[in-house]
Amino acid sequence: MKQESRALYFSILINIIVSFLKICGGIIYGSYTLIADGYYSICDFITDIIALISAKISKRRANKRYPFGYGKIEYISQMLIGFLVLFVGCFTIFNSFNLKYMAPNLNVIYVIIFVIFLKTLSSNYLYQVGKKNRSQILISSARESFIDVISSTVVLIIVVLGQFLPMIDLIGSLGISILILWEGLKIINDNIFSLIGVDKNDLEIKSAIAKIINANKELLYSDSFLIKSGSYYQATIEIAVDDDMKIRTLIKKENEIKKEIKKLKYKIKFIDFNFILK
Repeated sequence: MKQESRALYFSILINIIVSFLKICGGIIYGSYTLIADGYYSICDFITDIIALISAKISKRRANKRYPFGYGKIEYISQMLIGFLVLFVGCFTIFNSFNLKYMAPNLNVIYVIIFVIFLKTLSSNYLYQVGKKNRSQILISSARESFIDVISSTVVLIIVVLGQFLPMIDLIGSLGISILILWEGLKIINDNIFSLIGVDKNDLEIKSAIAKIINANKELLYSDSFLIKSGSYYQATIEIAVDDDMKIRTLIKKENEIKKEIKKLKYKIKFIDFNFILK
């Protein structure tokens, strides 16, 4: 949790700097595409604030009232982020048609290169920490930062081309807006399925479960279905058994397997079994 919070604080700081540089640089040097890109960075900053708050809430321990913990808050907050990104995209599209375009000052290139460096650094850091801590929030933030790197690179190309064709600044502004809209839709789509609950198909977890079950010669692992909610998993496991196994023996083995699976590092909170005959 401390690593996750530090990573988000770092991302927030970078996004504040980047937003300021883009908007001020765009205004001073006459690049409306860069200003539009600055709006996206402001959105990125706001999403990090939401992510930081939701990360603290979603990591609360499970209890009787919320047996899966507070993990769904993470998905809900990510969907709010998606709708916010959509709003920013619509705003930049509308604003693009109300500006007078001209060739930007080439000094803006230095601002853009520095911005690309900062966002690349932020994206790599967020992804590494997110992957290490299995944090969907950080991985989503890393993806947004990488999209920002791509958009800033596009802005750089448009600034150069704008010296010969000023109206390309309009095309660039609209292009950034569409990119923002696409990212918002993707965030919403990804988290709707996580909120509903779908099979995560995590081969690492399934392999660990299979190893525990197959260690018992009288049982044979068949398949498992995993549902993730925040930090916790629910597992439904299908096991093949001999037709002559006694019920008392089966219940005993079931309890032993549950204890072993819950000892795993994957936070499998609830376990159900489906038994089939070999």
